Amino acid sequence: MGETFATMKAATKQHRAEMLEQADTSGWEQLTEWHYRRQFGKTRVDWWPSGGKAQLFVKGSGRPPRMVYGHRNVNALIARLKEQSNG
Repeated sequence: MGETFATMKAATKQHRAEMLEQADTSGWEQLTEWHYRRQFGKTRVDWWPSGGKAQLFVKGSGRPPRMVYGHRNVNALIARLKEQSNG
């Protein structure tokens, strides 16, 4: 059973390394090896590309930060915010 968990742990580590390598982190402030931050107007995004997670905080909205899970969802969110900030 320990061998199964060791295999799963190694696969997860490899997957996260691949996701981090594929991520476009240009324009992002790197806080740690895995944690990035970027401001889009009033919206701050904390992003963990290796795990496919992001935290969205809108200044002055009165709402608590919102977590977004899944690489596709996070990538769509970032693309939308980039488009809004450029348009």
